[in-house]
Amino acid sequence: MTLTSLLVKNVAELCSLSSIMNGGKMNNNINGQRGKNTLIIILILLIILLIKGFIVYMLYNYMMPKLLYSLSQNKSLENIESNFKPISFSESVLLVIFINVLFTS
Repeated sequence: MTLTSLLVKNVAELCSLSSIMNGGKMNNNINGQRGKNTLIIILILLIILLIKGFIVYMLYNYMMPKLLYSLSQNKSLENIESNFKPISFSESVLLVIFINVLFTS
C-alpha cells in the first residue's frame, strides 16, 4: 500500500467518524454528508497530485542536465544545458499520473 493511498484511507476514516460521532444527534442529511466527504477526498487527492507534479518538475529540470553531463563523454556542461529542454508543470503532472497508473495496484 502506497503512502498516498494510506493517507487518503486515513482521511476518509476520519471524515466518516466525525459524521458518526455527533453526540447522539440524529443526522437526517446523510447523503449531503457523504457528498461533502467525497469532495474533501477529491480535493486532498488533487493537492497531493499537484505537489507530486511540482516535485517532479523541480527535480527533473534541476537534476537532468547534471545527470546527462555525468553520463556523457567529452561534452561540457554548458553544451548539455544549452541543448536541454526542460519540462513544463503540466507535463510533470502527466508524468506523475502515468507513473501512478503503471506502478500502483
